[in-house]
Amino acid sequence: MRLSVTQITYAAVLGYVSVTNSLPLQAADDSNAQSVTADANASVPSKTDSAETAFKKLDRSGKGYVTWDDIAGLPDFATAFANADSTHLGRLNQIGFTQAWSAYTAGKY
Repeated sequence: MRLSVTQITYAAVLGYVSVTNSLPLQAADDSNAQSVTADANASVPSKTDSAETAFKKLDRSGKGYVTWDDIAGLPDFATAFANADSTHLGRLNQIGFTQAWSAYTAGKY
């Protein structure tokens, strides 16, 4: 059986991925990586932000509510989020978020 270079390369890549369960990724340059980090940090509100500002930072798509995925950068906020999620749908509108944010910034959670 004769294999082509493409087939051998494909088999090697599949073998590597199956062993490591990932492919190495490398940024083209550091300035791009720094920009991504800065953008990610800009979307994570601080406790000094108002509830309205924090909500806008987390609801980047403007859907009118925040979800567990949206608050992933705020692990300490999870308890406040869960307590304010009275419908247990995993999302908070502006009113529910304001309630949770007030408790969170007051140090209740």
